[in-house]
Amino acid sequence: MIASGFWQPRSAHVWRVALAGVLLLATVAALAYLYFGAATTAEPPDGAVAGDAYISRLEVHLRSQPRDGRGWVLLARAHFDGERFADAAAAYERALAVSPKVGRDPVVLCEYADALGMAQGGLEGRPSELITQALSIEPRHPVALEMAGSAAYEKGRYADAVKHWKLLLGMLAPQSDRHQELTAAIERAERKAEVSLPPS
Repeated sequence: MIASGFWQPRSAHVWRVALAGVLLLATVAALAYLYFGAATTAEPPDGAVAGDAYISRLEVHLRSQPRDGRGWVLLARAHFDGERFADAAAAYERALAVSPKVGRDPVVLCEYADALGMAQGGLEGRPSELITQALSIEPRHPVALEMAGSAAYEKGRYADAVKHWKLLLGMLAPQSDRHQELTAAIERAERKAEVSLPPS
């Protein structure tokens, strides 16, 4: 977890549900139905044993269909939900390698960056590259803006953090907790930006 910045664990997953809601879950459920049949749900079942069974079914499917990019994404999400972040990152990498379409999905790119960030304890390096890639595809993608600001904050580029977060702020309901949290993060970054300016 990055305590000083705004990015927090699972941010991409939280936003995925908040932004897409029922439509996205229905889409993932439909994909899972096609892969595994009616008994499979979009999210791994509750409990470690049930979750392991879900992952095992995904792995069996991917051994026979190794170029199924969306299948690798489902596996990555299952690993992420089980807090196996390195395994999640590896599955996301495989998804991008086998499917150019998946590699152009800013949601997946942000989730991949999230998993790598959790695995390595920060957003520097490859996670930042993935976030930049997501923004190049969709410049106002809220997850990418949140994470880009956090990556900039992490590197001491406070003005860049403010720029990204202010774009995101305009998308949030003014009275929401999220709006208040981000406003506080922006104010903190602005103070740090002023302190870091060279003397005139």
